[in-house]
Amino acid sequence: MKFTNLKWWMPKIVCLIAAFGFWVYVMNEQNPMVENSYTIPVEVRNLDKTLVATNVPQRVKAVVRMNRSDIIKMRSDNIKAYVDLSGLSEGTYVHTPIYISVPGNGTVVSQDPDYFDLVIDTYAVKSLPATVEFVGTPPPGFKAKQKSVTPETITIAGAGHQVELADRAVISINVTSKIKDFEELGTVNVLDAEGNTVTGVEIIPGRVRTSIHMEEAQKSGTMILKPTTKGDPAKGYKVGKVTVTPSVVLLRASESLFDKQKELNLPEVDVTDATDTIVKQVSVISSDKGTSLPATATVTVEINKEE
Repeated sequence: MKFTNLKWWMPKIVCLIAAFGFWVYVMNEQNPMVENSYTIPVEVRNLDKTLVATNVPQRVKAVVRMNRSDIIKMRSDNIKAYVDLSGLSEGTYVHTPIYISVPGNGTVVSQDPDYFDLVIDTYAVKSLPATVEFVGTPPPGFKAKQKSVTPETITIAGAGHQVELADRAVISINVTSKIKDFEELGTVNVLDAEGNTVTGVEIIPGRVRTSIHMEEAQKSGTMILKPTTKGDPAKGYKVGKVTVTPSVVLLRASESLFDKQKELNLPEVDVTDATDTIVKQVSVISSDKGTSLPATATVTVEINKEE
């Protein structure tokens, strides 16, 4: 029998084909092709640094098909979605494709979106003063004032047509029920001339520290002065009559002070180890609480011998 005899080779060829077919069958049964969906961030590639791409979708949804063993090990960050902007300049580009790169033998079955309308603009930067605006209503008799904001200047960066719209950088601070000074880390919101929020720009910094002073409404009125003492006179002596001149002053202070008290305690006069009458001039009220006319009063403390 010659080796070229087909009757001798035919059974071997048939067996080889059958074995290969069985192997394919087993592999498909044991490691079949399966599909899975992923949400992938879209990258912007090869854009000139003086330009900005707008309208680019932040994410794309894709259905990927590959072997089950590979898809089990697949992570979403192994799949890349991107737009290639090589050689593009300022302008509008409709129906710009989004490309998806899948590792290994994977294929993209479908994606959403496939295309989008791209706008390329020049990169621009603008500085705006940080402006504090109050929202809400403080209790009656109180009003809010801005003490400081850090930093005082906000930088706006992005596409030229969007940056141009930026009219002011606003930090909204809620003063509802506030009666004491406070600090707050506020979020910066960029508005156009009509008060609408400007989107698609970078805000640096995005949050600023504000210091707010809650000022209480003041009123004017008369207030009786009450002298006070501290300590004890020398042995064998005692505190006698204590008088103040004037006994009444015209006071301008917060409304709550008048509501809470009908007389004003003066700073204490120290009589420790005293043997003779003490005459001392004292301030009527501290400057942070109000003003008085006159601003000072004279306190006389008689020191008498004990009988």
